[in-house]
Amino acid sequence: MSEGSLTEKLSRNHELQRDQIALDLDHVLRIPQCRRVLLRILERCGVYRLAFSGEAEATALRLGEQNIGLWLIAQMEMVGPTAYPALLMEAAHSRDKETVNALVDAEQ
Repeated sequence: MSEGSLTEKLSRNHELQRDQIALDLDHVLRIPQCRRVLLRILERCGVYRLAFSGEAEATALRLGEQNIGLWLIAQMEMVGPTAYPALLMEAAHSRDKETVNALVDAEQ
């Protein structure tokens, strides 16, 4: 087997693997319960919080958590450019709905 064909085969295998990952995640994102779990994981990762805490160990932990969150977002972008924003919009809509329900309950 020549070096060129080996490289082409490895490249093709990598492409197939990437496509399978995107397909798998696309299926996960179609299930409401799975989307809620992904949101909880992303919230725990603290992608949008400040990682630096003044203590090296705590900072390292937060940076690691953020790295996982950023990786997960990048995986969702393989599904499509709107997968992650759609997840955020759904979460915002759900929170708005919960806030309205809490206000209605408080008035009763």
